[in-house]
Amino acid sequence: MKVAFYLKSIILRYTILCALLLMCINTAHANTKNFEQTIKALAFTPIRDNSDTEYSTDKQGNTWLKITVPKKLLNKPLILQFPTIHVNNYCIYVKQKDTWLKIKKNSDLQGGEISPQFQENHFITDQQTIYFKSKDSYVHYGDFILVERGEYRSIMLSTMVKIEVFYSFFLLSIAITLILYSLFKEKVILIYCIYIISVFIIYLIEDGLFYFLSNGQCNELLILAILMPVSCLVFLFFMYHFLEIKKMSTKLKYFCIFQVLLYTVLSALLYKTNNKMYFIIIVNCTLLSTIVILALVLKYFKKDVPARILAYTFSIVAITSMAYYYSVFPGNPFLFFILKDKIRIIYSLAFIVTGCTLWIKAKKLKTDHESLKVAFESLKANQVQKELKNKEVEPVYHFDNKLEISTTIEDFIREKYQCTEREIDVINGIWNGLTNQEIAEKLCITLSTTKQHASNVYIKLNVKNRAQVMMLKDTILRQIMQNK
Repeated sequence: MKVAFYLKSIILRYTILCALLLMCINTAHANTKNFEQTIKALAFTPIRDNSDTEYSTDKQGNTWLKITVPKKLLNKPLILQFPTIHVNNYCIYVKQKDTWLKIKKNSDLQGGEISPQFQENHFITDQQTIYFKSKDSYVHYGDFILVERGEYRSIMLSTMVKIEVFYSFFLLSIAITLILYSLFKEKVILIYCIYIISVFIIYLIEDGLFYFLSNGQCNELLILAILMPVSCLVFLFFMYHFLEIKKMSTKLKYFCIFQVLLYTVLSALLYKTNNKMYFIIIVNCTLLSTIVILALVLKYFKKDVPARILAYTFSIVAITSMAYYYSVFPGNPFLFFILKDKIRIIYSLAFIVTGCTLWIKAKKLKTDHESLKVAFESLKANQVQKELKNKEVEPVYHFDNKLEISTTIEDFIREKYQCTEREIDVINGIWNGLTNQEIAEKLCITLSTTKQHASNVYIKLNVKNRAQVMMLKDTILRQIMQNK
């Protein structure tokens, strides 16, 4: 009886096992049949002329690629990868022994997990056709790598060499900027260095470093959505100090506040929903605002040659970057030629031009400051020997609560502080509460010339700011009255 019981148990287990096996086979055949029906319903079109890769779009909006595997790669361990962080929601179907299989991402042929620079798939196929399904239209370009596993390392090494050359320009630009700052101690140089570092981090993310370090758990889009507006605002402050604007206008303040609030809200929505639409809006708004700022620089600083050089240079950078992200989102096929390597070259040239411009400007500022300081010391030494006892003072007249400098006060300032006629006009404007822009308009001179006169006035009057110039007004009046 025990033998019969064991036989029945073995038969029952064998029957169940066979049934499960048949179910798996039927399911695999059913899945294969359904998959083949899905493929037949798609109308594939070549990506480019003379291309073996074709693409199509299904009713759900997914992009399909029909990729032809060269005969020499059949039955060999292969790697397929899109070298970008912007293609990360996809799956690959490979036919093995008349069955279509879905390949697991970031795993080797034995099923072990790997940590690549970008998402990649390892597989072996005996068929010349594989299918790629993605929710990203960026794959229209067919910019993927499909090679034998042994050749993949050499391809990555050549790619890394290009990237390292570009990063060398980044690091060299940072080093030169820090040297400039140590020589001239100008705030504008330090702000520019911060801007370079922010761009450097953005490219580290774009090149997959954060994806590699976080083992694919990092939300690169969210980090980019935060860093790109920060980089834009840093660049705005860089141009603000480079142009030597003393006071930020109300409109510019409101513009910056609006930008910060907009990017904060959009970043929060991106974090909450993980919807790429918010990232697209952030990128476009960031780059568009940069282009607008540069256009304003070209409009209002026509005679400032260094400012125009920077504006033209970074306008090209901003427009190219915007075109690149338009090619990624929503995947404009007309912009497929704008690749990261080309943008790297443009950035490298921009950093070289900006470094030379900063060097020239900082050197000029230092030379001007030194010459003005020597001249002021000489004037101050000569002034000790002069006396103002026999000065005739004319009355000071007031019109609309604004001080008008009389002829005697002009003579007093001219003789005691060695001020020129134009510098006296600038002092008059400061005492009347006018801004540099208003003084420039009143005197029909450029803003940069007005700033230069104001700087000379500060040195000659031995003051540091406008408030001290205003306080000096009362001191001069008292001296005149005492002499009288």
